[in-house]
Amino acid sequence: MAGEYTIAGGLADARRLARQAHVMEAATLAFLSSAGLRPGWLSLDVGCGDGQVSIAMARASVPRGRAVGVDADAESLLIAQRSATRAGVEAVFAQADAYRPIAVGVFDLAYARLVLSHLIEPAAALRAMVAAVRPGGTVAVEDLYLGTLRSEPPAQALNDLQDIYGATVRFHGGDPTIGPRLPALLSAAGLECVRERAVHNPMRTVADKLFLAELVRNMRGSVLAARAASADQLDDLCARVENAARDPRTVFYQARIHQVQGRRPVT
Repeated sequence: MAGEYTIAGGLADARRLARQAHVMEAATLAFLSSAGLRPGWLSLDVGCGDGQVSIAMARASVPRGRAVGVDADAESLLIAQRSATRAGVEAVFAQADAYRPIAVGVFDLAYARLVLSHLIEPAAALRAMVAAVRPGGTVAVEDLYLGTLRSEPPAQALNDLQDIYGATVRFHGGDPTIGPRLPALLSAAGLECVRERAVHNPMRTVADKLFLAELVRNMRGSVLAARAASADQLDDLCARVENAARDPRTVFYQARIHQVQGRRPVT
């Protein structure tokens, strides 16, 4: 899994992930609530990164519940564990591959955000998530549909960002338009009662909008490897995205996020 993910991890990506978490926070928390997350639940966060969602899961699970976050990036996991300790929540973190369940049939909820679109075999990762939850447990995923990132008023820099991002993710084996495919993938993984909702997360503050400039910077190595842009083109794109982000008149809208959940059959 680590070789498929196209964005730098660890400390290099911590600030971007914090901005992204703020942009997505309200929609993600509402989604987790709709998935049934409640006190006493044992939750799994696949591809947890710095642990922002794992910590939110842990808060929603008290008392008696806890969250487990797994990721391939060891440095990110250290950041996540320190953040959970500071927050005083019951969350633990382990290095693991998304294609292999960390445990079988024990979790009430398995969740992944913006992970499946980077994977060569998202169906295999979903099967591992299904295996990890108990009969009657829930699998919930959030992922994007590239091509819907936009700005009001329009900014050409975001169109160019989408082109380069898409080419890079596809070169590394992912699918940046996976969002609408998720219901079929969850059904094929054996889940029932599959439900879908799409959300458009706005970025109104400069701090939130700068998330996209940091994305350009933190994908640099993957973009160059994919030959999706030259170093000079990336420098120019980053400057143009940052300039648009710093314009107080602009509102960015994250690429449409598809929130899909399903339940593992009891029998």
